[in-house]
Amino acid sequence: MELPDVNIELIDGQIVQEPTPTYGHQKIVGNLLVEIANQLRQTHKGEIVTAPMDVFLGNHVVQPDLLFISTERLNIIQEGRIKDSPDVVFEIISPSNSFRDTKVKFDIYERFGVKEYFIVYPDDKTVVKYVLSNGKFHEEYREIGFVKSHAMACEVNF
Repeated sequence: MELPDVNIELIDGQIVQEPTPTYGHQKIVGNLLVEIANQLRQTHKGEIVTAPMDVFLGNHVVQPDLLFISTERLNIIQEGRIKDSPDVVFEIISPSNSFRDTKVKFDIYERFGVKEYFIVYPDDKTVVKYVLSNGKFHEEYREIGFVKSHAMACEVNF
């Protein structure tokens, strides 16, 4: 039996299906995970988790590619799920999810108080970092293959 190659999220009460990620997408996720996790093991600032992991935000259930929860907020992990906004979210752009990640989920993460939002464009490894200030995301930088997070207290090249 062949299973469908789709990921499912619930956004604004609508079930959203998209194709599973490509190898290139997952390679970036893996590289970021390894580099960030190595630093977090030393600093004990919190936990980094990859998709699929349900994050419940109001009437939305999203699955960021990577998410970080600070040590002092680990209580938002309840019954094996994330029941509030992670401190940091990463989305790696795919052709099928570009609008959803850059507009729809951008608005959700902003509204629910994610402190830092990283959008990664895999073709050239451009990273756009948004920081929440006064309830709104503001672009902090655009870099190639570089992530600097105040919330995670880390810097990585990937």
